[in-house]
Amino acid sequence: MEYYDEKILEMRREKERKKYTTLETGIYVGDELITFQQMVLPDIHISIYLPERFVPMPEIVKNAKYPSRNAPDYLFTSLDSMVNFGFSRLPVAVEDGDIKAMARQFRNALCNVNPAIKIKNRLDDGVTSQGNELCRFDFRGYALDGQSYNRMYLIRLRRAVLHGIFNCPDRNAEDWKDIVELCFMTVEEKET
Repeated sequence: MEYYDEKILEMRREKERKKYTTLETGIYVGDELITFQQMVLPDIHISIYLPERFVPMPEIVKNAKYPSRNAPDYLFTSLDSMVNFGFSRLPVAVEDGDIKAMARQFRNALCNVNPAIKIKNRLDDGVTSQGNELCRFDFRGYALDGQSYNRMYLIRLRRAVLHGIFNCPDRNAEDWKDIVELCFMTVEEKET
């Protein structure tokens, strides 16, 4: 026996969700509406749209989740610290078309350091809304919280490369993949 009131409620929820599909309007992740704001990473002169409720990761959490000395310079996290964006500015200049080779080197280094991670073989490339060349790849690994979905970005800037990472529990990957792409497409290099 079908319950029409449940179907009507589901149709209303679906109609409501369709109103929120951009960084400007917000995007639903599960039943939660995530809203976004432009964040500026001051020392590296980069802006990017990130979820409003994300906060800089506390140092004690950063040391536990990223025990390596090579942790990203900037880490923004959800309040439960399960979903993270990280950024570092690499002080290297690359020529047009070289960002894919650099991403390949990063991917190979990850395989060498930790053979247990599963890296998607394909490198995806594109251009940010400001016209900066980028390359990205996905991989699955293990963290303190269990299996994780990760995406790494390398974005060619005028005088440097932005190294960006995203990670979340593997079970939440499908909810976040498109959102992460939208966020990284908004990377802008500010004039210094």
